Amino acid sequence: MTTETKPLACSITKNLGSYNFASTSKQWCVQVLMPDGKWISETWDQDDEPATEGEPPSVVIELIVERLKSYLFNSRRTETLARVDSFRPMFPQMDDAWARSQIAGLERRIRALQCHLIEEEEV
Repeated sequence: MTTETKPLACSITKNLGSYNFASTSKQWCVQVLMPDGKWISETWDQDDEPATEGEPPSVVIELIVERLKSYLFNSRRTETLARVDSFRPMFPQMDDAWARSQIAGLERRIRALQCHLIEEEEV
């Protein structure tokens, strides 16, 4: 009997929106899909946009952890930090899965754009 291992999926999102129902101000919400299929997320004020572009999940998770630790009180801090710690040994695999996904997406984008190139003999 063979057991198939499901490929590790890891993605990162960052969106600007209204995440506080008591306020009209916008915030950045950064999320990382963890190996358990659930997201870890945190928010930043609009003028304090976190630098996540091109960063692997391990780096973005550390940004989220530092943000979470910065709060005086957070009801989910202990649970979230425990989840992060349980997946910390998987950070290299998460970074690898994310990088492979990014590369595959860029390769698809390149193939889609190549049909718009003018061949040298056409110039």
